[in-house]
Amino acid sequence: MGEATARNGLQELGSTLRAFGWKEGLALAAPAILLAGLAIGGLDLFSFWRDEIASVVFSKHSVRELLMVIDRERSKVGLANMATYYLFLHFWLKLGEAEAQVRLLSVVFGALTVIPVYFLARRLANWPAGLAAALVFALHPVVIHYAYEARGYSLAMLITASLTLLVLIATERRSAWPWLAYGVIGALGLYVHFFIALVIAAHAGWVLAARRFPGWLSAAAVTLPLVVAAAPVPLIIRQYGGGHGWIADLSLHQLWVTMISLSGGVLLLAALGLAAVGAVALRRRDPGTWLSVATFAVPIVADVIMSMWKPLLVARYLVICLPPFAVLAGVGIVSLPRWPLRAPAALRAAAAVAVAAPLLLALPSAYADQHGQDWRSLAAWIAEDAAPGDRLLIRRWGARMLDFYLDRSDADPRPKAISRAFADRPQPDARVWLVLRVEADVPDTVLLDLREHYDIVEQREFGQALQAFLLGPR
Repeated sequence: MGEATARNGLQELGSTLRAFGWKEGLALAAPAILLAGLAIGGLDLFSFWRDEIASVVFSKHSVRELLMVIDRERSKVGLANMATYYLFLHFWLKLGEAEAQVRLLSVVFGALTVIPVYFLARRLANWPAGLAAALVFALHPVVIHYAYEARGYSLAMLITASLTLLVLIATERRSAWPWLAYGVIGALGLYVHFFIALVIAAHAGWVLAARRFPGWLSAAAVTLPLVVAAAPVPLIIRQYGGGHGWIADLSLHQLWVTMISLSGGVLLLAALGLAAVGAVALRRRDPGTWLSVATFAVPIVADVIMSMWKPLLVARYLVICLPPFAVLAGVGIVSLPRWPLRAPAALRAAAAVAVAAPLLLALPSAYADQHGQDWRSLAAWIAEDAAPGDRLLIRRWGARMLDFYLDRSDADPRPKAISRAFADRPQPDARVWLVLRVEADVPDTVLLDLREHYDIVEQREFGQALQAFLLGPR
């Protein structure tokens, strides 16, 4: 039976590939190449920010340490909620550790996500819908941004889209292989980001609602990997699931800001949202439509509910909702000109432009500096101008980032780190490098205390949120 199933699967795959003409091949390849090209444009724009530096530092540890889930050493290899990404990056770092080289892994994941997005929309409608969905995804500024960031969010989008396609395939065929693939990929996905569990929950709810239950063998194939992977998650959350002081409390304003950030802007949210609503209205009888709706909506609703007890409403946590949103928007774009009446060609073209224009207008936001901290340039300045005996005063929040880039610059001499108490007991014969975070530090405390004994030799800004001073003794 197993050989017959595999043979039938190969025959079906062969017939699908033969039916996949050059038009569809181009419709699939062009958006993937487009997304890769747009993401590559951001690879070297900025220095790593805090979490990207953590990605590199954590991923350089041994495979054994990276595979640990329970009792994972947080200070060495980070939390388990991104362990799968760190493992991929561990091997990728052999290509190099420059910003562009490290971030290129995310570009690969982003470009690959175009494939399941295309086929999901194609299954809901036709290949032009697949092309439209793939283009929406490839041109979305939030997708582009996370496709060049050295974090696991690009991989999380790939896993979300792949799982959604797999559950659709699995419920249409009488085979255990799609279910097994779903279970294995879902298990890995849980350790790319825990919010993948919300996607799996959405799929489970859809299977129950659509009454598309797998057979016992398929149920075992999908359940076993997921149960094994999910078993340690409650313990991990209990160990490391403390409060996140940097996440704002839930409010209507915070929800609105998060949705706008996730969507890429008000205009883009309105345009793509209208297209997605059109897709749902036109294809509401197709269970596959509601699969995409559930994959998009359930994580957002669940996040809002969880944030009533513990704030977790962060736009980047919800990028897993962008693939199904692109699928619905793509299907809606193809169908919209015919709804509710058949429109003339000029009106259909105007409708297409009305959807495409917000994407193109929002494109520059994909390359915005969201963190405003250029640690690479700061380290280069210190490495170039540091003198023997210099001191460095920086808060704990920034020490890891600056040390990371100073290590790369082979700075010699390197300023000796000092504590805040130095301002009260200065050494007038030593110069001091003072680094402040603009939005958090108050210059009239540390800086004014030092100004009693030092003059500002030079002052520079490294992004909107980072300021540095070179102080010399009077």
